[in-house]
Amino acid sequence: MYSEASIQNSTRIDISDADKEVLERINIPLYVVNPETMRIVWLNASAQDYLGVGRGFLRQTEDGIEFPPALHSDNLRHRAKTWVGRLLAGERITEQITIIQQTTPLTLNCALSLQPLENGAPGILVQIIAHQPAEQSQPRIAQALLHTASMIALYDDTGELLFENPASRISRPADAEHLATRFCNSRDFHVLLEALEHNAQTNMVALMRSREGRRWYDLTARRGYDPLTAKRTVLFSAIDVTKRLEAEHEVRHIAHHDTLTSLPNRTFLEIEAERHLDEARVTQNGGALVFIDLDRFKTINDTLGHQVGDDLLVQVAKRLGEVTSGLGFTARLGGDEFVLLFAKLTDREILEEIAREILTHLSHPYHVRGHILQITPSLGITQYPEHGDTLETLMRKADLAMYKAKELGRNQFCFFDNSMEETAQERLVVETSLRNAIEYGEFEQHYQPRLNTTSNQIVGAECLLRWKHPTRGLISAGGFIDVAEESGHIDQISEWVAETAIRQQSKWIAEGLLLNLSINLSASQFKRGDLSTWLTNIADHYRVPTHLIDLEITENLLLKDTDDIVDQLTRLRAAGFKLEIDDFGTGYSNLGYLQRYPINALKIDRTFISDKSKWPIVQMITQMGRLLDLTLVAEGIETTEQLAQIKSIRCHEYQGFLYSPAVPAHEIERMLREDQFDRRFYRDLSAGSL
Repeated sequence: MYSEASIQNSTRIDISDADKEVLERINIPLYVVNPETMRIVWLNASAQDYLGVGRGFLRQTEDGIEFPPALHSDNLRHRAKTWVGRLLAGERITEQITIIQQTTPLTLNCALSLQPLENGAPGILVQIIAHQPAEQSQPRIAQALLHTASMIALYDDTGELLFENPASRISRPADAEHLATRFCNSRDFHVLLEALEHNAQTNMVALMRSREGRRWYDLTARRGYDPLTAKRTVLFSAIDVTKRLEAEHEVRHIAHHDTLTSLPNRTFLEIEAERHLDEARVTQNGGALVFIDLDRFKTINDTLGHQVGDDLLVQVAKRLGEVTSGLGFTARLGGDEFVLLFAKLTDREILEEIAREILTHLSHPYHVRGHILQITPSLGITQYPEHGDTLETLMRKADLAMYKAKELGRNQFCFFDNSMEETAQERLVVETSLRNAIEYGEFEQHYQPRLNTTSNQIVGAECLLRWKHPTRGLISAGGFIDVAEESGHIDQISEWVAETAIRQQSKWIAEGLLLNLSINLSASQFKRGDLSTWLTNIADHYRVPTHLIDLEITENLLLKDTDDIVDQLTRLRAAGFKLEIDDFGTGYSNLGYLQRYPINALKIDRTFISDKSKWPIVQMITQMGRLLDLTLVAEGIETTEQLAQIKSIRCHEYQGFLYSPAVPAHEIERMLREDQFDRRFYRDLSAGSL
């Protein structure tokens, strides 16, 4: 029997040199383990190579060589003592031992026998018969390696290919065995190697060569050692993420770009503007922001349809890109609004030159779906940092400058100045005051007489709204009607105007004063859908014959050319109301729609009357009106010369300051009572004394 003390002191095996020489030559891994210390006290050359002794894998100690790290190493020592007992009893043992070889579990099939140590203590001679994957996992690993879509390859430390799975082999170009040749950008390859110098594992996304062309891959690289040669290696795995990145790029593009024109949208503008403004704060370099709105674009949209409008916007966007290419950032906010951002551009003269180029370029005719269209832009320009250092401030002030350009006649550009902000504040005050005006009844109705050009007799009157402001006095509709439309108060005001006028006419009829009354209708009133019924009910309530009520509408309303508009106008005419087009000639005057709608009269805009150069237009309008048997009314007659001119072209009626401005109802009553025919005025006018 072997004593415990003798086993502990033993570090060599008890075997002759001749037997050792024989065992050394056997091409089967053999080694002897001291079961007490779990140290290898002897091994042949084959075992040395198999276990990696001398390559730094196992450490030499005073009492032998470290046993390879093993799974469940905590009970391996107990198992070894059990094996000794069984071997002493004469039992033949074949056992499985799972060790860790370079971090990979490896199960060894071993034949065990007794081998006395030098001190006579029992040792265990281990003969490695074969090895297999730990817990039968290696066949499964191999199957996964063969069928995975991930490219897996093993390269040596210089980048030469050692092994690759089928996915890698199928994807790799024939001339790209070296790892460096797989990368489209050599910088990515060097970044990868540099990262592996400091970390055992790294990850990156890179553009790589494949048999399908240039593709994006999500790469994972890990440092390790070749289990066959023990040389340093790089285990490389790659997943093709091209479709995912393209989808993400598409999502980002959609999120940051306008789907119609492909220009950057408001979100992208905010990102870009923040970058520009941050840079400007650091560098003290300024820049400019230009706000662009297309003049009367809504008319084209409503008249020809949204498809034509959309195609027009695409062409406008393209022209803007041509003008600003290389100069600045162009974005579409939505609708017909665009924004240009110019970094490091502060010279006002250069900005004016760019603005003029934009006006010229965008004003050229467009060919859209069989139509030849012409549209003009209005531009508002702000500069930073003098006008503000945030996008919100610059946009607000550029918007004010753009509206100023529209007020000046459109197709212009304006630079922001502080007076525009004061005007905006004024509009806000007006909007707030309008609410009080409606609530406290501050509106008044005035009436401007309409006269027959032949007899000079008052034949009608146009209802004109006035606001009796508590501090500013009497304000004409032109001073607040735009604000009323923008703020949504126009419906309440329009209803008040119509009912007040019809009630007043009822009073005049009761007093024996007969005349036609003209009432302006807003486009928003046609949205109610029952306009004819509503007006007829008011007229019936106040017992006013509908043929004494003239309803004035704008050309822009007719340009919408919808079945609903035609239907409502037809029902109004059928109810007995007369229909007149106000400010005729300022829109897209067209003989075709005059024939389509049940119109009774045309009111020629005052701008044509006051400008002698436009008298040919007045003649054309009167000829058109007579051709269609329409009543022709000249607005804004202020001189006897103008009156004589409209009489010469046989215009039927007129109104203007020559006879009277708009006056309160009692003044109209006085005029009618004193002399409904006003013979004195007519005699003096005929004698040419005026």
